[in-house]
Amino acid sequence: MPRPIHATIHTESLRHNLARARLAAPDSRVWAVVKANAYGHGIERVFEGLRGADGFALLDLSEAERVRALGWRGPILLLEGVFEPRDLELCSRLGLWHTVHCDEQIEMLAMHKTQAPHRVFLKMNSGMNRLGFTPQRYRAAWTRLDALPQVGEIS
Repeated sequence: MPRPIHATIHTESLRHNLARARLAAPDSRVWAVVKANAYGHGIERVFEGLRGADGFALLDLSEAERVRALGWRGPILLLEGVFEPRDLELCSRLGLWHTVHCDEQIEMLAMHKTQAPHRVFLKMNSGMNRLGFTPQRYRAAWTRLDALPQVGEIS
């Protein structure tokens, strides 16, 4: 039997917390991380409270489509990037940023035919050993990406 847990989402509290984050780091961008359907609370339920963020970061393409359907026109970052070459076309169509954390993703980009250059976030493995290029391999990965006409911006 599931535990009787109830979560109440206060949109105004989300707005307030976002404003507090901006005050704490005034020269930084503040992104709303809403992966896993906003941690199970529902992207649609939290969206209005987080609309003031500089961008939304999430895990998969279906979540990105949902955020775009809510009217968001700002940046969206796929935190784990793409897993299949065909995902790159949807990234182009939706105007998504996507993480590059392995050689296979660079190879997919190199093979991809696109009119709109991709915006990518190059992930460094800083010690958690989950995703990303080791510090020793990071520059080589950046150089490979920078040489691709399919890539317009690397963060």
